[in-house]
Amino acid sequence: MKIGILNTGNIGSRLARAWVAAGHELVIAQDGDYWNLEPLLKELGEKARYGTIREAAEFGDVLLFSVYWPRLEAVLEAAGDALNGKIVIETMNPLGVTEEFVHYHDLEFMKNSSTAETLQSRIPTAKVVKAFNILPAPTLEPAAWKDNPVKPNIFYASDDAEAGKAARGLIVDAGFTPLNTGELKSARAIEQLGVLMHRVANHEYNGDETLIRLGVSVIQAQPGPIFRENLV
Repeated sequence: MKIGILNTGNIGSRLARAWVAAGHELVIAQDGDYWNLEPLLKELGEKARYGTIREAAEFGDVLLFSVYWPRLEAVLEAAGDALNGKIVIETMNPLGVTEEFVHYHDLEFMKNSSTAETLQSRIPTAKVVKAFNILPAPTLEPAAWKDNPVKPNIFYASDDAEAGKAARGLIVDAGFTPLNTGELKSARAIEQLGVLMHRVANHEYNGDETLIRLGVSVIQAQPGPIFRENLV
């Protein structure tokens, strides 16, 4: 599969490694000059090359829209109409930032929308999928979970069955187990799960820095539930 990564940062670089290892071809781009991608390109080898945001969008049958939420408009402008008709997997969280550069979840925005729905409204002919926004980047590698009996899930949502199927395959190729949450509107619940993870990190563990160690998974009971007669 041909994949364009629109902004190859902490998340995009890790998924790039996994997807090249799975045999996919990549064009990786970045929003600004925040990263030196030469070491990553050498690591990825001949299956990947650098391009502008526009070139990555034109190249990919599937696009990874791994963009800092406040930079949404800038990246959309850079990609232009190359996003039209594409499967677009977006990893954003609705984060605001203070003048002191402290990030926070925009809870007011989250009441009635999601980054995925906003992106879909901005590129209506594209097929947007929500995924890869819950796991912190340092845990978006199978090696981070090699000694864990339970592996984390990647939740995804889309209004398009073809796009959901493509995302599901790429989640598996990245080394995780996909969980389909249904229509794109379900992205609201996925993003709100991120808020819950922050609260768990703060109140159950040692503070917010613990978040980079946390994942979430749905576990099926084996052999199954134990049913008993109701007591009257």
